Amino acid sequence: MVGNRFCSVCGREKEHKFIKYANIEAYIECECEKRQREEKEAADLKYAKETARWLRNRSSHLSSTGQKAFFETMKRDEYNDKAIRAAKYLLKQLLDKTAEEKRGIIYQGNRGSGKTFISSAVINEYNARLSVNEIYISNILRERKNGLRKEDYSAIHSQAKFITEMDLYALYYDNFNYCKADSPINEFKKCKSVLVIDDVGSSNYDRARIHAMYLNIIDYRYSENLPIIVTTNLNKRELCDYLGDRAFDRLRAYSYFIDLTSPESRRG
Repeated sequence: MVGNRFCSVCGREKEHKFIKYANIEAYIECECEKRQREEKEAADLKYAKETARWLRNRSSHLSSTGQKAFFETMKRDEYNDKAIRAAKYLLKQLLDKTAEEKRGIIYQGNRGSGKTFISSAVINEYNARLSVNEIYISNILRERKNGLRKEDYSAIHSQAKFITEMDLYALYYDNFNYCKADSPINEFKKCKSVLVIDDVGSSNYDRARIHAMYLNIIDYRYSENLPIIVTTNLNKRELCDYLGDRAFDRLRAYSYFIDLTSPESRRG
């Protein structure tokens, strides 16, 4: 075509060659046109990777605040240093697919000490570091070209999950088939990567129902050696009373307890 003879950027005529076996005349891409194409491809790839991470985080049920949690942006001090190092160590296990004897972390601390932020960072960093399949990249770029909203893109599932105790309780007891293989609770109970349960002990639900729920979930993850992070304002004795002896014993057997208590109730 005549339009292919000239560079779309600078307008100069392109170098051309005759391909004898195909009986066609080919026009060689101009350097500035090549540079523009490569810049667009790089921008598309960056967009696709960022969108893939967003879709994974959405599958993980991370909040918009949780999706902003990264280790390098955290304010480190004497109160959270150990907690961050433990989170990074667990992240390394997840990425390396190694199975240590202890694969759980219980973050204990007062309100605003950073328990939720650090726990969210484990999932956020995990999702960000997973490779993005070329099929996902193609799908994302095609769906953007077709005018779909990002919220309507095809899902990219993550095996790392985040849930608050309130949502966990509602999901567990609002679905009376929680013991069946296709129960909605199994998205969290059986996720193959880390499960974060946030704000354990923040409710005043019936204690027998709380004991039954946590024993069911913790016993499964303990038996399968699946990672778990629990955040709570309770101390060990209070947490034992709240979860029940059996659930607490299993959680304690394969978890590290880390105190994040700080002098201030809410730190920036």
